Amino acid sequence: MATGALGLVYWMIAERMLPTSEVGRASAMISTATAMSSLACLSLAGAYERFLPVAGHRTTRLILGGYALIGATSAILGTGFVLLGFGSKLFHSTTDKVMFPLLVLVLAYYAITDPILIGLRRSPAVAVKNVFLSVTKIIPLFFLTGTATAMAVAGSWLLLAALTTAVFIVHVVRIAIGRRTESSEELPAGRELMAFQGVFFTMMLVSSVVPFALPLIVVGTVGTTQNAYFNLAWTMNAAAGMLRSSFGAAFVVEAVQPGADGQSLVRQLKRMLIPLTLVVAAGLAVGGPVLLWVVGAEYAREAGPLMVILAAQSIIDTVVIVYFMVAQIQRKLRLMLIVQIMIVTVTVAGSVLLLPHIGLIGVGCASIAASAIAFAVVIGPLITGIREMQHAEHPTHQPEPLTQQ
Repeated sequence: MATGALGLVYWMIAERMLPTSEVGRASAMISTATAMSSLACLSLAGAYERFLPVAGHRTTRLILGGYALIGATSAILGTGFVLLGFGSKLFHSTTDKVMFPLLVLVLAYYAITDPILIGLRRSPAVAVKNVFLSVTKIIPLFFLTGTATAMAVAGSWLLLAALTTAVFIVHVVRIAIGRRTESSEELPAGRELMAFQGVFFTMMLVSSVVPFALPLIVVGTVGTTQNAYFNLAWTMNAAAGMLRSSFGAAFVVEAVQPGADGQSLVRQLKRMLIPLTLVVAAGLAVGGPVLLWVVGAEYAREAGPLMVILAAQSIIDTVVIVYFMVAQIQRKLRLMLIVQIMIVTVTVAGSVLLLPHIGLIGVGCASIAASAIAFAVVIGPLITGIREMQHAEHPTHQPEPLTQQ
């Protein structure tokens, strides 16, 4: 929650310090690089959260191998994006083009370190890492003049993210080395690992389309100024999703521990997630438009209605996220993949069709329609999956509270 709030503060300050068009271009550049970094992570996040808790002495090899693979993939994707001429409206100089692949690389390492820490049962370190960067990246904004470019914003983001990531990678490696004497007999066979990873990789390819495409669609259809309005609203929505996902990741890690008490974990999840969902929805519906108005009347006018739609969508999304968690735990991933494809297809296609006619609210309409379809598909399997977890044989010990992970 703190990370999301600080992210919002960041863009509010940026709007005050820089021209709106440059804020829009910077947000599009960073969101595009973030989407490409997610692609470069090759969906290893799900595998790390699911299997690192039982990886034992293979932990170090799995982590270092993942970092090496992600580094190579990031370099290829970021460089290819520039050389093939994509995002021509984003890059105004050679410096922009040179910096972009580096931004993709750093953000990929930054992102994959979170699920690694969660898989190692070091969730508090994730909060420290993200809050630290969220605070420190605000500082350079006060030294940028009113004529500063998007490159200055993205460049300061790149430098601070690189330093923060380096510190926590060292922390990760130290933890992994400390597990070198543990057994790894809980890991499934290699074929099952590859099948699991294959599904998550496909999901990653599909899910990366939305954060990658939407800013480009908005910029290409209604311009960079409108993207500044859209980015602030979408940042609040993304923060809400990250908050739910953080609880979900801790739930998955605890649920896959040997002898985990599924019934107790489900009760904990309900106690935390239901009130959290209601608070998030109220925050988006009421607090979102207020914050937009604080930034500027034009922000509230252009993106306020979008916030109300996203608030309603957040309630639906919680159910879909819980289904994804249960499917991951039970390794029943086929329907999860199909649902993800449906969400992305409806969101992107709907945005393309509606944005030229009704503006930013069209993105919200497309997004909530996608979530409603997903809800209708998963609600039955979700109920069945929860019942299976609750009726599983109980272990002799109780799981640790999710809030302590």
